[in-house]
Amino acid sequence: MKVTVSCQSDIRAPAEAVFASVCDLERWPAWFGPVVSAVCEDARPLGVGARVCLCLADGRRRRQEEFEVTRFIRNAFLSLEAAYSAARRIDFRVERRGSSTRLGCMVGYPVFGGAVPALYHHAVGRRRLRRAVHESLVRIRHIIEEEWAPGRGGDETDVPVGDGARQRPESAAMRVG
Repeated sequence: MKVTVSCQSDIRAPAEAVFASVCDLERWPAWFGPVVSAVCEDARPLGVGARVCLCLADGRRRRQEEFEVTRFIRNAFLSLEAAYSAARRIDFRVERRGSSTRLGCMVGYPVFGGAVPALYHHAVGRRRLRRAVHESLVRIRHIIEEEWAPGRGGDETDVPVGDGARQRPESAAMRVG
């Protein structure tokens, strides 16, 4: 039985920046919850046919899996398929939406063992994975929006003061005297 989990998030940044962040495998452990480490085995840049080794966390257990990039369209799609199982996939889709970008992530994987594991997975495992994917998209949204925010984290009314601290300027209505 193959199961898929998908989530989406709108990010206030250009599609190019979102796609570049998704393709930066070294940063995956910082935002993609199930991934402990990600390494591109090839010396060439990420593209169709590239091999990616992921160390995935499943509770306390860790497992190494090798994936191959099967679909790579710059600023649009990145699909990874497990080297030994076509049922295990990770897909990222980037769509321009006016001034924002929608990032979608779909994770597909098999459930083996018959009815009992399938029922357990339906009751517990699928919700846990959906929550992990959703939290991952929230994390990458915050990371990207902080990098692309006006003034890098502060708003445009903040004015730098001598020692680097930020202080709001007083408005004319607040001045006394």
